[in-house]
Amino acid sequence: MPLPGYDETLDRFGLGKLKSRVDLHFTKSGDIAITRDGDFQMEDTQFNALFRFVEGWRRIQSTFNYLFSPMLRASLQLEELSKTRAQDMGPSLIMNPKDYHAVTDSILECQSVSSVLSGAILVVFDSLLQRLKKDLNASDGEWELSGTKINNHSIGVIFAAATANFRHYDEWACAKKPKSQQLPSMEVLCEVLSLPVLTAHGFPTIRTNVCGDVLMRISHGSVDILHQITFGYAKALSKYP
Repeated sequence: MPLPGYDETLDRFGLGKLKSRVDLHFTKSGDIAITRDGDFQMEDTQFNALFRFVEGWRRIQSTFNYLFSPMLRASLQLEELSKTRAQDMGPSLIMNPKDYHAVTDSILECQSVSSVLSGAILVVFDSLLQRLKKDLNASDGEWELSGTKINNHSIGVIFAAATANFRHYDEWACAKKPKSQQLPSMEVLCEVLSLPVLTAHGFPTIRTNVCGDVLMRISHGSVDILHQITFGYAKALSKYP
């Protein structure tokens, strides 16, 4: 599948000023400027950071879309199955145990597909944004305050918290109380999902992979919305005019 065109991507996300001729950047001493990882720097810091972000997104955009479709199907099916069971409209464990367990297996499968694919998507998006932050030399305050908020948190903060959940939810499940390293991510995700941080018994509420719920909350089930809000945050973080 061909990559989205560079100029096409700039037009799609309102980055037209990056269409200027891409050229090397030079230091005050006349040397070619080098990025922190040894590549040639293109134009100034802001341009170079956004250029790298756009190029990174172009390489993996089709992968995002490919993963998003089955994630969405699994999430919607999970919602329907869970709703039916909550209303006692499905097969009964006593009257029809075989069908009841079949539905349970379907719920577990949908949970797995939704959470694993969502986690993969969020980890890659987080990597793109973390790279952008470093290329911009952006502060933690800028990371937290830039762009449109979802339940008081920026997209960058939410993606980072979801990535921590994806990588460490098994450790979260074992915690009788949140550890200092876990708590900030738990607090962010609980606010996004409108959950209490602790249960009535004092245990962490989030003890599983909740990336499917987070991604659906952010994207409203639309991969286009996901791309738009991610680029919107990237533009805000880089102070793109």
